[in-house]
Amino acid sequence: MGKHDTGAIAAIKERLDIVEMVRRYVDLRPVSGRWTGPCPFHQETKPSFSVNPQLGYYYCFGCRASGDVIDFYREINGLDFREALQQLAEQAGVELGDARPDPAQDRRRRERSTSIALHKLAAEFYVRNLGAPGGGVARDYIARRGLSEETVRAFALGYSPDDWHALEKYLQGHRHDPRDGVVAGLLVQNDKGNVYDRFRGRLMFPIHNLAGQVVAFGARTLTGDDPKYLNSSESPIYIKGDNLYGLYQARRSIAHHKQALLTEGYTDVLSLHQFGFTNACGVLGTALTENQVRRLAGFCSNLALVFDGDGAGRKAALRSAEMVLARGMTCRVVVLPDGEDVDSLLQAKGAEAFRALLDEAPEGLDFCLRVVGGQSTRELVQWADGFLGQLDEPQWRSPLITRIAQRLGFKEDEFRARLASEGRARAAAPVAPAPRAGDKGNKLDRQLVRFAVCNPHYVARLRDKGMGRVLVSEFALCLWEKMEANPGLDVMHILTPAEKRYWVECLEGNTRSGEDSEREWTEICDYLERETLRDDKQATFEALRKAQVEGDTAEVERLLRRQQEILGRLNEQH
Repeated sequence: MGKHDTGAIAAIKERLDIVEMVRRYVDLRPVSGRWTGPCPFHQETKPSFSVNPQLGYYYCFGCRASGDVIDFYREINGLDFREALQQLAEQAGVELGDARPDPAQDRRRRERSTSIALHKLAAEFYVRNLGAPGGGVARDYIARRGLSEETVRAFALGYSPDDWHALEKYLQGHRHDPRDGVVAGLLVQNDKGNVYDRFRGRLMFPIHNLAGQVVAFGARTLTGDDPKYLNSSESPIYIKGDNLYGLYQARRSIAHHKQALLTEGYTDVLSLHQFGFTNACGVLGTALTENQVRRLAGFCSNLALVFDGDGAGRKAALRSAEMVLARGMTCRVVVLPDGEDVDSLLQAKGAEAFRALLDEAPEGLDFCLRVVGGQSTRELVQWADGFLGQLDEPQWRSPLITRIAQRLGFKEDEFRARLASEGRARAAAPVAPAPRAGDKGNKLDRQLVRFAVCNPHYVARLRDKGMGRVLVSEFALCLWEKMEANPGLDVMHILTPAEKRYWVECLEGNTRSGEDSEREWTEICDYLERETLRDDKQATFEALRKAQVEGDTAEVERLLRRQQEILGRLNEQH
């Protein structure tokens, strides 16, 4: 990746209000010039998440999540930095540029832009065809499933005609090359070079990203063709394991209820919304992925996992619950009666029957232990060891070991010993909390770097006075080098996560007035001058010794005078 356009980043941050951005996902309230609310990045109920609109950063006093508006958008949506920057640039109306042209990156950007445009056209085409005379077969199916017109409109359902070239011709009519449709995953090109529609004779379920753009489709056959459900292939704008069906429509309800309902089928999601469970979304034809959990964690800390009651459903529920718990979230597991899915249950027995299942659903860890509880002692220990090895934070391990041992009827010390015997003794012992970023380096390093962070207008003068020569710790040196190379400029986008956290913690802890800062500046100047003189003293001493060995009398006399001058200035500072 080329060097990012610093001017464009500054323009994005100037045009996008960090408070308004965070309020899309978090219920914030104004408190003494800040905005606070529950942190979207970890499980909590207290308002430990703080947004500073004046300085443009956020910070959580619980999990220490921190950064600027770009970091927040990136984390909450599970994007990499470049993806977040591109999407925010579009929202802010800012042109991005790189220090050096990157043809491959330019090509990817064009493919992404074209694919978004083609999916928008395809979605409109499918919706139009659902209402056309040829869409009767799809409308009949929708009626049989009991889906309302409001639900159909809210999720933009459509119909792909049973025609090999209907969408291809439609895209060509809008001056798009069929080859672009192939890249976007809407058209298919066979070994002979022939191009045709990927979806034919199917009810179309558009999949939206969090910006509301259609990026893919799920499609149910209405002609009996295999497979029953056909999903979009991965494309420049779509990675299956990163997206969730209905999350765009459910996002505000999830944030409001602080819980997401996660199910498997497209129609299940639609039925849940229609029956009032508007915080529902679904996986996309695959097992739940870590990226999907991470994306949901940006909206809530509690999931209700809804799975079929057969063997495959229970295994899927077990894997999903483990994944959710390992990220520090809570969950309940709803296992449906045999032969029922969400849609059939709601249509036959109504919302109250499903709500009763939700209320009775076991907590995630209890469910996992019920599923594995019938195994041998060794198998139970192996399961526990594997589950504990997935945890995002090692400090969660010890309390979980206690809970698991109690639920399975083991004595805790014996259970820990069994875990140790599996070769994980170090991980089984209680883990001390990771050191805080502020503990890096010695006290003087922290004082100097903190002053530079809180007073960026002094960075150039600190550089000229040789601050880099007196820093000792690697952490302080790395952070200072970035500040030194960009005096007075915003460097948040080039900092590591640990550096960002330390940076924001410095700002959060800064209670010094302007007068205090001036006094501290004077003290730092004296310290830097003293350290520079001490370095000069040592260098002069080594040069003097060399001159004496070489018999250079004039140089010896000059260096002796220089040493007296340095000693005099050092004495003046005491």
